[in-house]
Amino acid sequence: MAWEDEFEAATKPGPGRRIVGAVVVAADSSGNILHHDAKGTTSVDPETAKPLSEDATFWIASCTKLLTTVCALQNVEQGKLVLDDDVSEILPEWKSPDILTGWDQDQPQFKKATKKITLRQLLTHSSGMGYDFLSSDLAKWRKWRGEEIRPGGGDITVQYFAPLLYEPGENWAYSVGIDWAGKMVERVNSGIRLGEYMKQNIFEPLGMTSTGFRPEENDKISSNLCPTTTRTAQGELVPAAPYAIQNPKDDLGGGGLFSSAPDYVKVLISLLKNDGKLLKPETVKLMLTPQLPDDKYLVATATEPLAGPMFRAGVDSAAWNFGLGGILNMEDVEGVCKKGTITWGGLPNLFWWIDPAAGNCGMYASQIIPPGDAESIALALAYRKDILAKSTRST
Repeated sequence: MAWEDEFEAATKPGPGRRIVGAVVVAADSSGNILHHDAKGTTSVDPETAKPLSEDATFWIASCTKLLTTVCALQNVEQGKLVLDDDVSEILPEWKSPDILTGWDQDQPQFKKATKKITLRQLLTHSSGMGYDFLSSDLAKWRKWRGEEIRPGGGDITVQYFAPLLYEPGENWAYSVGIDWAGKMVERVNSGIRLGEYMKQNIFEPLGMTSTGFRPEENDKISSNLCPTTTRTAQGELVPAAPYAIQNPKDDLGGGGLFSSAPDYVKVLISLLKNDGKLLKPETVKLMLTPQLPDDKYLVATATEPLAGPMFRAGVDSAAWNFGLGGILNMEDVEGVCKKGTITWGGLPNLFWWIDPAAGNCGMYASQIIPPGDAESIALALAYRKDILAKSTRST
């Protein structure tokens, strides 16, 4: 079935509906838009559902991480940050972190970390930090402290401060590290809010007008914001409350942005073209260079049967490393992507990619929870296959 027909069928209201709706955009290495479309509705509630438009905005969750990584690397270029320096010079909170080693009945057991955390580790999820919602040990630690998961109302120093799970640099675990990298950007720029820094150094240079951390401050975001839908355990699509933290204290560099697919793709195009608007060419090359000396822990996560498809965006491969900004394909995947492709996504089933060798980039944007939705992953992967075929035919 052609992609356009599959997309139409998947979003058509009725018993065969697979998703509520999605926006897709893809471009080539010259910045030309190869394809763009929006299908479906904003909601499954017939009382409030509207046709989904291409300028719809979404909570893009961990798609934020790419932009925060760009911000950090801009500051590396300026000499304000150093990839392999001890971050505690800027983040004293991490001067002498504990590692949670296990439990003695209901009491957590700790040891002091013997290695220092670096910015490179924050950006590649190899710092020892984790996520409460992905680590049963961290969730148990929160409960032991009498705290909820995601405490603190979006205060990074509270919500994202927890014991390490391993010695810095000795493992891989998806983590809050990039939220802390965003905090570093703020602190070396006289305390500027991360959103304001991004506005000056990413949004305005690229002409992005529908992206920001605070929808209430941007009519283009708030007036086009797509509601959240959840897929129940029985497979039914039903309206859901927003999952994003409402009015967080901090601009959360690991997952706080709202954006539209056409806006976000402007970042992907700039990096694919390596046009110098965001970063120097050698810095973009570094982003696409494997950063993990030992990839086995990442590969184990990416190939895990349940959560793995979410981390690898459904791509069938066992050869992975991590760049600066996303996961790297370390081999060609027939019909999907070339070796060296960088990709990541966002919790409500958003996915982006940059494939330098094939000369294309793109985004699949939706607002369905829980993360790792099989139907969404399958559609996003089908879109990537279609774009690769289109870009191959056009060369």
